[in-house]
Amino acid sequence: MSDPRPALDALLDELTRRGSPLSAHLRPGLPDQQVAARMSAAGARAHADVVSLYAWHDGFDRFSVPIGPDGMASLFPSHPEFNPLEEMLTVFAQWRDRADAEATVPVRQPDGSWDQPDPEKVWSRLWFPVFEGGGSEVIFISKDDADPGSVWRHPIQDAPRRLYNTLGEAADAIRQALIDGRLEIDTVGAFIAASTGSTAIEI
Repeated sequence: MSDPRPALDALLDELTRRGSPLSAHLRPGLPDQQVAARMSAAGARAHADVVSLYAWHDGFDRFSVPIGPDGMASLFPSHPEFNPLEEMLTVFAQWRDRADAEATVPVRQPDGSWDQPDPEKVWSRLWFPVFEGGGSEVIFISKDDADPGSVWRHPIQDAPRRLYNTLGEAADAIRQALIDGRLEIDTVGAFIAASTGSTAIEI
C-alpha cells in the first residue's frame, strides 16, 4: 500500500506552476485518527488512502474557488468538487439510505423467481466517496479485499466502474497529462473542456 500524498503534492505543485490558484483554497488536513473515527462512527469502512486524502487536505470551499468558462479550478478534470470530509460523510449516508431502500423492492430473477437485492452491491460500506462530479455521480475508494484502495466511478443510473488501482496512480496520470500537454488549464485554473474530452480522463 502506498501513501497517495506525495502524488497529490506533485499534482498540486504542477497545477500551481501552471497558474492554478487552488492551493490557496484548500483547507488544512485533519488528524488521521479524527478522520478514521468520524468515518467509523458513520458506518464506513474505508481504505487508508481515504484517511490519507483528508489528512492531506480537508477539501475546499467551492464557493471561494475561482470559476471560468470551463468550470472551477480543481485537482481533477471530470470530478471537480473536492468536498470536506463532513460533506462526504453525508453523501455516504445518502447512498447507504438509497441502498437500503432499493433492497426492500424484490427483483425478478432470470429463472422467474423473486429475490431481494443485496444493499452491499448497491452501495457497500467498503466504498467511500471522495469526489463529486456533475449530476449525481461520485468517485469512491474501495476497501474491498479484492481491490483495496482502487478508485471507482459510480453513476447513480449504472453500475460502478473501476478507473485506477490507487488514488496516487490517478494523481500521477493527471500530472503526466499536464506535462505532456494533453491536459490544459485556463487562466483561473479550470481544466479546459476540449483538452479533457480529447484525453478521456475520468477523474
